[in-house]
Amino acid sequence: MRNVRDFGAVGDGIANDTAAIQRAIDAGGTVYFPSGTYRTGSIFLRSGSGLELAPDAVLAASTDPADYNPKDFCPQDRNNNCCGKSGQHLIIAVEQENISIRGGRIDGNARNILKDHTVVHTFMGGPQWKCKEWRPAQMMYLCECKNIRLCDIDIEDTSGWACFLHGCTDIYIRGINIRNSPYVSENDGIDLDCCGKAVVSDCNISAGDDAFTLRGVSSRLKDPRPCELVTVSNCIFRSYYAHAIRIGVGGGEIRDCQFNGIICHGSHMAIHINAKYSDHNDGVDIHDLAFRNFHVDVEQFAFLRLDYKFVKVPCGKSIRNIVFENADGRVRHPSMLRGNGVGSIRDIRFTDIGLAVAGALQIPENTRKFCMIEGTDGAFELNQVRDVTFTGLDLKYEHPEAWKTDIAQTDCSGVIRK
Repeated sequence: MRNVRDFGAVGDGIANDTAAIQRAIDAGGTVYFPSGTYRTGSIFLRSGSGLELAPDAVLAASTDPADYNPKDFCPQDRNNNCCGKSGQHLIIAVEQENISIRGGRIDGNARNILKDHTVVHTFMGGPQWKCKEWRPAQMMYLCECKNIRLCDIDIEDTSGWACFLHGCTDIYIRGINIRNSPYVSENDGIDLDCCGKAVVSDCNISAGDDAFTLRGVSSRLKDPRPCELVTVSNCIFRSYYAHAIRIGVGGGEIRDCQFNGIICHGSHMAIHINAKYSDHNDGVDIHDLAFRNFHVDVEQFAFLRLDYKFVKVPCGKSIRNIVFENADGRVRHPSMLRGNGVGSIRDIRFTDIGLAVAGALQIPENTRKFCMIEGTDGAFELNQVRDVTFTGLDLKYEHPEAWKTDIAQTDCSGVIRK
């Protein structure tokens, strides 16, 4: 293990330690960071390398754009439209293998990068900071890498997505704590895009935007692949203005993934599954997912929809073979399953779902628009879906006079309640 101070790092929070850290990484093996605050711009991990931080060691993101990688530095990151489109990142690995990051704290420094912000109110409900033209995009950017271990890391205050893995395989993520501002747009927690064979556990994530996502943007990869074989367990997720768990975005495929033992709180939605986010692609084929043993305190429990609000060309893909089993907690607005008559939402199972429905359907207009709430007759609103089974559905209403039925359906077939 190589001590970063032996390569010239100062660790006083003032000196720019980027070059020293990179020299230590390039020397090979694991780089150790003793106690201190290491201000840095972009650093590039190599195959067989890692970062090991002492419990009180901090990597602090630089506020100077000159300290970061050039825009479009790799083909997979070209035309990245996230977080101001800067295409700049703090920790980078592209087409590497056997890499690791463990311990300490990574400070995205959004409070200083965005310190000249103004407050605006968005369709998501705000208030949010209106971000400046420049900010780092995904803070941790790992692309088409193999054998990744991310463990026991505190991440805070990122100006964009905290942890983005794109086209990676053989992933182990455990004990990641993310604390992001509720006022910063696009500051997701963990995003797995076209990743495979991933184990995620024991994470506690609070983000302004989506806390955890599975995505299917395969077009930018040299080796396009589905997002598949992902397990997520024993985690706590919160999104201040968006979704605790979001599934979708892109033009590929998301399949064979499971979530188990999850708490979702303080979010618009617990589970958001959306096949087509925009007309930039044809949408994602989403199938064979399971969500078991959930406790929620959110606006909506489940949102399954083929087309998002920005879509004009209907999605022809499908959302199918989705299982929701053993969930309890509190919700305020209807869950939604909405097809479009072109693609399909089918073979959905809800088993042992016990929810306290707190709302009286006095839904603020910005919430109604953001959550795309159209019908309010039932706690579950179904439109143009088929073969949906409810077994052991137990709903308790705080305002029973405000609701007409448990399950409202329009143009559906094969909806069964047992």
